[in-house]
Amino acid sequence: MKNQLGFSLPETLVALLLFACSLTALLQYQLALAKGFQQQAQQREAWRYALQRFEGYQPPNWQSAVVQQMGPANCPLLTASVVSPLGRQAQLTLLRCPDITE
Repeated sequence: MKNQLGFSLPETLVALLLFACSLTALLQYQLALAKGFQQQAQQREAWRYALQRFEGYQPPNWQSAVVQQMGPANCPLLTASVVSPLGRQAQLTLLRCPDITE
């Protein structure tokens, strides 16, 4: 029998299995990264909408509310809360005191 060059069928199948496992792991990692980036972007959007809520902007498809209470020195204390469609939350508090001139 002659010496044959190349890879045997079992070697090829093992290499293919390792490649498939590696590719699957990389795809799962990419999906996890994409999900994290999406959540981070939605959190930034929630903070922006909470800030805009003080000016009266109502973001579509988001739950939001502004609560006004009396703060220190009888200044209005406003709290804006927003919740995204996927559940990301943001809450900002703003103290609005009139300018004091002497």
